[in-house]
Amino acid sequence: MLKDRLYISAPKSQGRRSAQTAIWKIGEALVRLLAPIMSFTCEEIWQYLPQTAGREESVHLASFPSPEEITAQGSSKSKSDEDWNTLRSVRDDVLKALEEARNIKLIGTGLEAQVHVIAADPVYALLERYQAQLRYLFIVSSVGLTEGPGNGTGSVHVEVKKADGQKCERCWNYSTRVGEDKNYPTVCERCSAVLKEIEGA
Repeated sequence: MLKDRLYISAPKSQGRRSAQTAIWKIGEALVRLLAPIMSFTCEEIWQYLPQTAGREESVHLASFPSPEEITAQGSSKSKSDEDWNTLRSVRDDVLKALEEARNIKLIGTGLEAQVHVIAADPVYALLERYQAQLRYLFIVSSVGLTEGPGNGTGSVHVEVKKADGQKCERCWNYSTRVGEDKNYPTVCERCSAVLKEIEGA
């Protein structure tokens, strides 16, 4: 899910840097947990991870990560855990619908799709809160959202269509705004903004 952000965003953008930090923290914890099982591989990875003050020279001298290090909030279940469990569940429904669309040759890849999700509260309210990030979570070009009837007991309904617009040469997302920027006629509005930021730096 982070590949798009890492490849497309400007090198110093907050989104890209925060993604790199999250991957680094996950890597640090995972390599320590796996060291007793994959000793040589984990030691090699440890040498490539960024050096920080007070860090042991070898992964085999480092302690296992604490629950707080792994979850960033301790071992108790939080609201964000519940949110992510719900978002992952909806993502499973979307991936299933995308696979069905691929099987009937409606789309080739997920980025060729636009999805429309119909859900009742409380799922709808959660999806609405994260609507700007849903296309990156589902790895599609666009996501529409409609509140459905019911009180949250019904399942999420997902509709898949071919994405509108043209394929961006840089990020491969489909957008109706490809070509708007005459300086970058083959890219979408998001990539043209990023390219301007990179050139400005």
